[in-house]
Amino acid sequence: MENQGNKRGKTMFSFFKPNEQTSTSKGHSPSNIDVSNRSEQPPFKSQRVEIDVNTLERDPGLRIPVWKYPINQQDEIRRAYIKMGPYQPKLTEYPRIESKRQYRRFQYTWFDQFPWLEYSPSKDAVFCFPCFIFENKVSRHLTFTTEGFRSWKRVNDGVRCALLMHVGSPISPHNNAVKSAEDLIKVSRHIDKVLNAQTIEEV
Repeated sequence: MENQGNKRGKTMFSFFKPNEQTSTSKGHSPSNIDVSNRSEQPPFKSQRVEIDVNTLERDPGLRIPVWKYPINQQDEIRRAYIKMGPYQPKLTEYPRIESKRQYRRFQYTWFDQFPWLEYSPSKDAVFCFPCFIFENKVSRHLTFTTEGFRSWKRVNDGVRCALLMHVGSPISPHNNAVKSAEDLIKVSRHIDKVLNAQTIEEV
């Protein structure tokens, strides 16, 4: 299950490289400068930041919130995490905690019920993958993005199930985060197609 996210669409990690202008002479006329800029300068100077996915922390209890990265890197960080998918390690045995003389633990089958769920071995707690991806500095869901949820008795609790309550209505913050993740991947794939076409044309 841990590798499920790796089977999804590829994320592009390359740069928008503006054409570089070199000039060794001075005294260009204004008209020459204008024509040169129009013909050689790309309309955008934005740059995609290449992220090494091997350096990103997978354990949701240890990783850095996306909003703490430089603003120009955040979308690439999001794409990298989406490419890897939720962290869902299958352990031989999950830790038990005592609750009112009963022992409870995380169940691996919950990943099937809630595909967005992540498990942190370091905290023995679960997190919400989409909400982590699009969390901002003022988060309203610290339990599922920063602190971690581990009240296992509240999972199989019918309509009061804490995970179902987190998902909420179709326009809940959770579902908005899911939609934002889907839109980000669509934009990334569109950019990939444009750049691939441009590369073929240049060749």
